[in-house]
Parts: sequence; C-alpha cells; structure tokens
Amino acid sequence: MIYEKNLAVQFGDVDIHNHLTMKGALRLMQEACNCHSAEAGSGVNDIETTGYSWMLHQQRLRLYRRPCWNTPLLIRTWSRGALGPLCLRDFEALDENGALVAQAASGWLLVNVAAQRLETASEELLRAYGTEERAVFDTPLQRLKALPEAQKRWEYTILRRDIDINRHVNNLCYLDYALESLPAEYGEEDFNEADILYKKAFYLGDRIACFGGWELKESASKDDPAAYVAAIKDGAGKLLHAVVRLTRID
Repeated sequence: MIYEKNLAVQFGDVDIHNHLTMKGALRLMQEACNCHSAEAGSGVNDIETTGYSWMLHQQRLRLYRRPCWNTPLLIRTWSRGALGPLCLRDFEALDENGALVAQAASGWLLVNVAAQRLETASEELLRAYGTEERAVFDTPLQRLKALPEAQKRWEYTILRRDIDINRHVNNLCYLDYALESLPAEYGEEDFNEADILYKKAFYLGDRIACFGGWELKESASKDDPAAYVAAIKDGAGKLLHAVVRLTRID
C-alpha cells in the first residue's frame, strides 16, 4: 500500500546556505507522487489515454531537518482513500539513517481534461492505488482563511515558467509567491511548516496581488505572532485564489 522512491536532494532544492527548502521537499514528494500514479496507470504520461489528470487542492508540509545537496532520501507516499471527491495522500521523507526529514498531507481532485470538470474517483481507480489508513498528522487539513486586515505586499504577472502540464500555475509556485511577500526581515528559514489551500487556478498572463499579515496567538501581543498568512488574489485584489499559512513548529 506504501509506495517508496529513492531520490536525492537536487541543486534547485536547496537555499543559499545549501539547506533543503520547503519547496524542495514538496518537489521531491511531488515527483514520488507522480511515479506512484504512473504505476497505478494514472500518471502524467497516461493523461491522453485516460482523459484524466490530478489537481492539488490542499497540502500541509512539516520540515524537521534541512539536509544539503545530493543527500539521498527515501520518499514514502500512500493513498488514504477518498472523502467524497477529495482523494487523500500522505508523505514521509527519510534520510539514509531512517531519520525523519519531512512529512506532508494532501488532498487531490480528479479532473476530466476534455470536459474541464471535477469528477469523483472510481472504486477501480482507488483500488489501483491501494489504501493505507495511517495519517502522518493527528489533525486533518483545515480550511484556511485570509486575514481581513492583510496588506498588499507584492504584485506579479504570471509568466510561461509558472505554467505546468495542466496549463495553469503549478502548485509549487504559490509557495514562492507567499515567500516573496514576507517582510524583509523574514525568510523561509524562519518557518518549517506550510499549509496551502488552492481555490482557483491562475493562467498565463493573469495579474496577481499577494496580501500578507500576521496571525496572532491567543492573548498575544503583536511581537508574538503565531503564523504569517498570505492571501493570493486576482490583480484587483478581490477574488481569492490561494491561501498560504507559514508557521514555526519546534
């Protein structure tokens, strides 16, 4: 029921300190996920035959360690079945000594490519993946919300480099957009957990506006934030496309 893939940390997966980034960890997990789907007969190369593609709806990543370039990792991933149209998938990344590097949980939607509509995965498709009930996190994925007091921090026009095989912005780009909106005194190394909700796709040439703000702990001062929340909206700042919540878990 658990698919395993040996991968190494690539040059594009590390930061200026030669440390694995959150985006790098998600990229490695995405690669393992694609390989699992290929074995199940529903991979990237099967889209023209099956007529279906997978679209990520939400994910949570927790990074425990940041290994350097070329570190071998064992990526483990498995399907946890479906909740209505949402198909659940979890991940673990382990180093050569079996130490935990990262964990992630995700929810995926099945897209009928020709009709451009969402469909519920068939029992046959779910059986092809198998089901492992174990969850890496104690709590399920939560519905993320934008902060009403968030301020516009960054604007951008979608370029060709952002577009993936589904002809819309790849999910990894949204983490980039959120990190670009951070105040100058903060960087990715200040966080090790990312929750991302994808609500509406962006396409080539779309204008986006990123709004950011601090979610405070209960009964806390402004000097004690719980999380940074980025809301990625259309250029007019009205239609919400994605929410990214960055936290530090010790």
